[in-house]
Amino acid sequence: MKKIIYGAGTFFIGTFIIGASYYYYVWNEHGDEQNGSIAYAKEQYDLTEVENTEHYYGSYGAFDVIESKVDGKVRYIFVPLDKDGETRMIEAEDGWSKQQVKRHIEQELNPDQIVSIRLGLEKFKESSSFSPVWEIVYKKDGNAYTFHYIRFEDGTFFKAYKMKQ
Repeated sequence: MKKIIYGAGTFFIGTFIIGASYYYYVWNEHGDEQNGSIAYAKEQYDLTEVENTEHYYGSYGAFDVIESKVDGKVRYIFVPLDKDGETRMIEAEDGWSKQQVKRHIEQELNPDQIVSIRLGLEKFKESSSFSPVWEIVYKKDGNAYTFHYIRFEDGTFFKAYKMKQ
């Protein structure tokens, strides 16, 4: 009986150590990638303050979206994760804020639950150029997730698709 208890204890401790190591490895790599994007953006633009950084995985590419202050104005800088794409910067005042997007979605689409609202770059089709969009992920009618995209500049519809859980 003692062998079974020792064996089970060793198994659980080993599993915990492997899980903790994997978690640490993944999150450090994620942080290093974002720090690299911030350093790259600082080389390209005169960043004075970084407010927030998020990953955005779009249909045609992945980006780090850096919310920062440049020359005293809030701007969003899109740094492609593959480093082959072009870095892009837009001013926050040129488009809708996250609060405007949330109000619009709650009034127009009446979701059961808003899962996330994030800024990203999308293409309408592969041959078109990137457009800044707000990606709104929400749940409605039980287990269906809707990915709804509106244009950053004016909040007009860009595209949408649904995915069942």
